[in-house]
Amino acid sequence: MRSRSWLSRTGYLIAFLAGITTAIVALPLWKLALIRTSQSSYGELTFACDHAMRGHLIAKMSVAKTPSEDTVRELKAAEIQLIACQDYDLMRKRLIRWGLTDNELSEMALLAIEERATNLQEVVRVHEIRY
Repeated sequence: MRSRSWLSRTGYLIAFLAGITTAIVALPLWKLALIRTSQSSYGELTFACDHAMRGHLIAKMSVAKTPSEDTVRELKAAEIQLIACQDYDLMRKRLIRWGLTDNELSEMALLAIEERATNLQEVVRVHEIRY
């Protein structure tokens, strides 16, 4: 009877260790699949939000420099374009919830920016904020 309980415990231990091993191997594969399937849409949202934030900053600076009805109207239009950032933020939070880290999301954003850049000047322009 003792040998049977020992075999039963050994079986549970083997199953437990197999489960841990599977989890360790599956996590990087899960993340890789998630990154590959989400890269395109995440990149588009990243680029749209970046463009909207840049336009909003320029419109705010324009209102501060030369206030007029036209510059205020442009600022309001730029604020509406910031809705793109909400979609970006929702997708970012969803990807974090599914297991991606901030570093992985940052890498995805950089890849998206570099994909759309035609030369080094474009990459610099995207990363640069002028006041």
